[in-house]
Amino acid sequence: MSRRPLPPRGPSRPPRLLLDRFVVRATGAPDPAAPDPGATDPWEAIRPGLAEAFALLAGGDAEAAHASIIEGIGRTLPRGQAPARPMYPIAIEVDATSDPAATVLTIAGVDERGFLFEFTNALAMLEVSIQRAEVRTEGSESRDTFWVTTRDGSKLEDPMRLDELRVVAVLIRQFTQLLPLAPDPAQALRQFSALARSMLAFGERRESLAALADEGVLGTLATALGVSRYLWEDFLRFQHENLFPVLTDLPALDEARPAAELREALHAASPDGGPPDSATLNAFKDRELFRIDLRHISGRTGFAEFSRELSDLAEVVVGEAAAITERTIEQRHGAPRLASGGPCRWTIAALGKFGGREIGFASDLELLTVYEGAGTSDGEEPIPNAAWFEQFVRGVRDAIQAPREGIFELDLRLRPHGDGGSLANSIEQCRAYYSEGGGARQFERMALVRLRPVAGDAGFGRALEELRDAFVYSGAPFDIAEQLHLRERQATELVVAGERNAKHSRGGLVDVEYYVQVLQIIAGATEPSVRAPSTVDAIAALAETGHIGYDDAAKLPEAYAFLRRLIGALRVVRGNARDLTIPPVGSREFEYLSRRLYYETPEALAAAIDVRMEYAASLWTQLPVE
Repeated sequence: MSRRPLPPRGPSRPPRLLLDRFVVRATGAPDPAAPDPGATDPWEAIRPGLAEAFALLAGGDAEAAHASIIEGIGRTLPRGQAPARPMYPIAIEVDATSDPAATVLTIAGVDERGFLFEFTNALAMLEVSIQRAEVRTEGSESRDTFWVTTRDGSKLEDPMRLDELRVVAVLIRQFTQLLPLAPDPAQALRQFSALARSMLAFGERRESLAALADEGVLGTLATALGVSRYLWEDFLRFQHENLFPVLTDLPALDEARPAAELREALHAASPDGGPPDSATLNAFKDRELFRIDLRHISGRTGFAEFSRELSDLAEVVVGEAAAITERTIEQRHGAPRLASGGPCRWTIAALGKFGGREIGFASDLELLTVYEGAGTSDGEEPIPNAAWFEQFVRGVRDAIQAPREGIFELDLRLRPHGDGGSLANSIEQCRAYYSEGGGARQFERMALVRLRPVAGDAGFGRALEELRDAFVYSGAPFDIAEQLHLRERQATELVVAGERNAKHSRGGLVDVEYYVQVLQIIAGATEPSVRAPSTVDAIAALAETGHIGYDDAAKLPEAYAFLRRLIGALRVVRGNARDLTIPPVGSREFEYLSRRLYYETPEALAAAIDVRMEYAASLWTQLPVE
């Protein structure tokens, strides 16, 4: 707790020294006059943390001192999920008459760790000064009394401000009771403090505090803030007005929204009733990303449903970005036409996890754009179709704003000739490239396994799938040795020495993905049922057709799901696609990782990682290498 010095009343007033004196006595403590030599001094457990905080404060680093206290509180909280006891009410008494100089605020109820710290910080944000405080705790019950004034030393008597104090007290008491929900309680407390400061700093946000005073809302908030920093940093902090209603709308958090419903909601959000523009699209995208992330983090959806919901959103976003761009280009250049005069059809196909409907946290969107053929647009300023579709792809890319690297960021590198090729290709160019001797490399053949049209003309999309099938599932030999060499290079070049990468290290996620794709390419020449963009669906089809044994049919999907959850738990903290390094076992980061994955102990998670990655690495021994 802290007390602000009152401002000087005149220019001649000399500087004052402020001394805060705390008298603390443990209930049932031995008489100091007759100490017990065998008793443990409870202050020995507290003194180091206080000394660290005061040293930081004396050095002028108030933020670090604040953080050290929060970290200490977090370490004392029990590891667990939802509290077993109910949300007990608290009694709040406001007495503005008994003391002539201050308003007396008394809060009684079940003691909650972290409450005093957060409440006194909130009082400071409300420009309320604590002149005196008595904190009494007996057993599990506490009774805290504060003598408070306005910042200028006046009694606090405004009914609206007193009501605000009541709301803040209830909110913080309930939140601190729910802190055990958070995999990282200290992070949750730290970010809740920042959220409260942000809301209290602006008058128009203060009414939002009352909307948070719901156990379901607070439980979701405690879990989210204790799991992810980027949900606060990229969303709630900078898009409060856009996203705060998502947090408090519990019925919407409880329901999935299929693609058709998402598309309808997006068009309804358009301010003028017409087609959505880029700004409307991105605000909608961010709201839905936040809602879908909250649904998963709060346990409302499993990982598979979470991936499907993200994939549905991505399809809607890509499709609407394409429509926005198409309208923009047509205003100047008209629509693309074939040499015959007919319309030039096009398709945007998803690849990678987007193609497999297996998007996770911080996933990018791998796309391939293909059009029907050469020709010229029919507008006032006609241009060749090749130029039209170059503008089209650039426009789609620019229309989708990624909150940070990886999150719905478009990846166009898997097009013919990669970064050195055109942004869009005609289907004849694709047919020439994706053929024997056409230039496509083996890893591109593998990537096409997951191709799935997501926007444009449906019939033309099927034509692209037929082209893909003729190339990928042609029965042409697959070079296992070349693939193993690629994996060795990835494990060497993409993994920092001495670190373990959940995606690229030996036994990482790509071992499962690549192994399944190789089996699909080999078996798919004669078994059309295994030609599935989804890895999970492909494993099931391979098992059903006898291309993998009973043991692998059980282990493969389990290992794949585990490694995807592991990567999701690594990425969710900062929302960064590059966060793939597993922290060292024994570190605080690894402990928090185990909590995010709901393992009882860090050691249990370490053992689970070893088992799955050893199994994934062993898969390649089952394939013949010539």
